Amino acid sequence: MLEKGKELGSGRFAHLDLLRLIACFLVVFNHTQGCIKLYEYGSGAVTIPAFVRLFIAMTVKINVPVFYMITGSLLLNRDRGYREIFGRIFKMFAILLGFSIVSHFCYKGEFYIPGFIRNFASATVDGAGPYWYLYSYLGILLILPFLRSIAARMHTRDVSYLIGARLVIGAVIPMLFLIANSIVDSNMYIAHEFQPAMIIVDCVFYPLVGYGIDRCLEEKETLNYNRIFLAFWFVTADILGVVAMLISGNGESFDGFVFVMVMSFFVFIKKSVSKSSHRADGIISALGALTFGIYLLDPIIGPFCKKLFDFKGDYKMFWSSIVYCLFSMIVGGSLTFVFKGFKKKFFQK
Repeated sequence: MLEKGKELGSGRFAHLDLLRLIACFLVVFNHTQGCIKLYEYGSGAVTIPAFVRLFIAMTVKINVPVFYMITGSLLLNRDRGYREIFGRIFKMFAILLGFSIVSHFCYKGEFYIPGFIRNFASATVDGAGPYWYLYSYLGILLILPFLRSIAARMHTRDVSYLIGARLVIGAVIPMLFLIANSIVDSNMYIAHEFQPAMIIVDCVFYPLVGYGIDRCLEEKETLNYNRIFLAFWFVTADILGVVAMLISGNGESFDGFVFVMVMSFFVFIKKSVSKSSHRADGIISALGALTFGIYLLDPIIGPFCKKLFDFKGDYKMFWSSIVYCLFSMIVGGSLTFVFKGFKKKFFQK
């Protein structure tokens, strides 16, 4: 159960809003040149700066899984009728379509309808790449009644089972295969036909575990973890991911241990916010309410503003991308705030 003092009068939860803000920043950063450059490292011995860059790149990968866990915590907390679900689906589809059209036009400077229709179906619209998460979200909504049925019957042992199974199937075994393949020059892998969906499919696993950790487990089972212990697991999983990437030797990222980072980070933030003041919670939630608008507006702002922050050189590019992310979040957040204000006045009238 969530700590009662952390549920604000608006029905928002401060720790979820702080997670939103951080994940939103990482999503915006993920689509900058500064993030892309993090994956570049020379052949031969890996230097400490290169390892640090890969460590940061691996950290960025928690962005979407964190959103999945927030989605699970908020959507799976109660039964919802099909009318409400399909209302959400229609609304989200309309948002996806509208913003895909606008972002595509801003990116290309033109609009070719047949090509847009073809690419929209496959989530490959130029300029609208970051909106792929909305396709996944629509899929979650379509199976929401069944996910809720599972979530409503979850206990501590069920959450532990999901986490343990994911650790073995999604991280340990693939890591062992990766090491073995590099030693004996083989190509071992888990059969594609082996598909325990609740364990290996991110848009199913993360919402269920997010609900389980945030709503199903008792407070003592989540908040009594020491933050140093949580940070240790986060750093360890991050390092293992980097090592696996280096072992593969072909530049491919190894995401098997990302879920350990995500869960450690999730509980770390929840534990930290549980000790914050009510005023701080209010500020966090006010800002957190703007993140969806920031996410939608960044692909529209990017084509016009990213060029202003395009500085050459690895370190300059990294820091200029950080500055751009802050700029995009401030501009997008301000526009979202103004829109919400007009929307509120319109409905009041």
